[in-house]
Amino acid sequence: MALQTWGIFEIIPSSYLVSKNTRKGYIGAFIAGILGGVFSSPCSTPVLIALLAIVAGKGNIIWGILLLLIYSIDHGILAVVTGTSVGLVQKLTKSEKYGKLSTILKIGMGLIILAVGFYMFYLGF
Repeated sequence: MALQTWGIFEIIPSSYLVSKNTRKGYIGAFIAGILGGVFSSPCSTPVLIALLAIVAGKGNIIWGILLLLIYSIDHGILAVVTGTSVGLVQKLTKSEKYGKLSTILKIGMGLIILAVGFYMFYLGF
């Protein structure tokens, strides 16, 4: 992930590949939904499993409906905020004023990710 952050190695597809999708209408929305689910699954699945385990332990269907409804609303809000902030981030990164800060943050965050990875490797994860 540090190499991805520094732009040395591309693991996660760039926005260039996303913009090449020319599908429109229901098929385009369906493909975008599938891709969104695939990319968000590693982050959202553990939370969903924990919620389902809580619901299974309680055995209360109303509690389960409430928890999953709140989870889906929060997940949807996160997707909307992420999608609408992409333009702002692209605008800031193209600015000369924020270009140096962006470079410093990329290097710093990459170093943090690399250090955490080495630490987890040291612990045996």
